[in-house]
Amino acid sequence: MRQALLLFAFLPYFLSAQTEYSEGRTFQFNGGLIGGATASQIHGDGIGGFNKVGFNLGVTLEIGRKGSENIQIGIVYNQKGSKKPPNPTAGDYETWRYRFTYIDIPITTSYSYGILDLMVGLQPSVLLVAEEDFYGGWLPTGLPIKKYDLGGVLGIRTVYGDHSHVFARVTQSILAIAPRPETPTGTPRWNNRMLNMTIEVGVTYMISKLDL
Repeated sequence: MRQALLLFAFLPYFLSAQTEYSEGRTFQFNGGLIGGATASQIHGDGIGGFNKVGFNLGVTLEIGRKGSENIQIGIVYNQKGSKKPPNPTAGDYETWRYRFTYIDIPITTSYSYGILDLMVGLQPSVLLVAEEDFYGGWLPTGLPIKKYDLGGVLGIRTVYGDHSHVFARVTQSILAIAPRPETPTGTPRWNNRMLNMTIEVGVTYMISKLDL
């Protein structure tokens, strides 16, 4: 994993260092950076709402013919989880949070429709750390969170400036990140199989372009 991260981190510089290619080749390779905010929740933890806010930051490679369809592959550090906000008007002052930090590897295809691109694809993820905060500090969670995730991705983007896109996308686990309890507790903390769900917004800045 460390070698893959280094490869993607230096990929834009490798691309920019290439010599000029001849006319008539059909593929374009673009390397760049991606970053933004992540609002998330966890299906199965008994609370709703995208109340947990984190960030996403990584690198991306876009491959495509000179047409309307491109493929994007990224390696992205992403903070997911959930948060139960207090509700003082109902006499509820309890709050707690889960924070699951992943390396996401989104693989999407974009389809152009005017000024917007529709993006769909899959997202394998590797768990770095799973934490919870019930008493005013982050500690390793006792939940049996799996070391991997596989999600679906649906998003849109539009060109911003000469080298950038602004994007918004939603993701959701296809596979459960923790098994459903054999005997659900009935408490609001964990009563179903868990799925990551996110809403992500941000900017992609493309550093280099190579035609092949």
